[in-house]
Amino acid sequence: MRFHRRRGVALLLCVLLIVGGTLGCATIEEEVKAHPQAAIGAGVGTAVGLLTGGLIFHNATGTLLGGLIGGLAGGVIGNVVEARSGDRASTAQQYNYSSAQGTVVRIEGVEAQPAQIRAGETVNLNMRFAVLTPNPQQMVLISERRQIFFNSSVVGDSTLQAQRQAGTWTSSQPVTLPANAQSGSYRVAVTVKAEGTEATQQTNFTITR
Repeated sequence: MRFHRRRGVALLLCVLLIVGGTLGCATIEEEVKAHPQAAIGAGVGTAVGLLTGGLIFHNATGTLLGGLIGGLAGGVIGNVVEARSGDRASTAQQYNYSSAQGTVVRIEGVEAQPAQIRAGETVNLNMRFAVLTPNPQQMVLISERRQIFFNSSVVGDSTLQAQRQAGTWTSSQPVTLPANAQSGSYRVAVTVKAEGTEATQQTNFTITR
């Protein structure tokens, strides 16, 4: 029973964690099997539970702050689902990194999936980012902020703060929109900060009737 539940979580992660390309689902499933104790929140064993409870790998604990306001008030921001998709060595090679550069943060891609939805449905705010530190064993406090704008006004603002190892991370946050959300184009600004350095990228999604 526990195996099938973890496999279900892994399959859902394979759907959620797609940013700028397809990630290896086998690797994600192996992470779920290897670190079942890393699941946090209630009801992680089901798809609905995962969307509301969240799951973070590598025994990392995090603090999630913020919510939906204004025209999106009444909707629900879920916990972040996250996995390290590349270790420090491979990430450092990709960016030709040297320790003299200090702490480096790069956002490789952001995506709202699906990009077109209806009020009351759920959009997943996905991203993949890299963080590199001079000390390979160093844990660094990462701040992941997702802001949602509509007509230049902030209608959603959430921040996850958690200790992370250097490497490449794939991150997804579900946002269930209220049934009365206004139709139109919404802009999402994603910012990742670590040790005084930061990176920002934007994407969009549209609510239709």
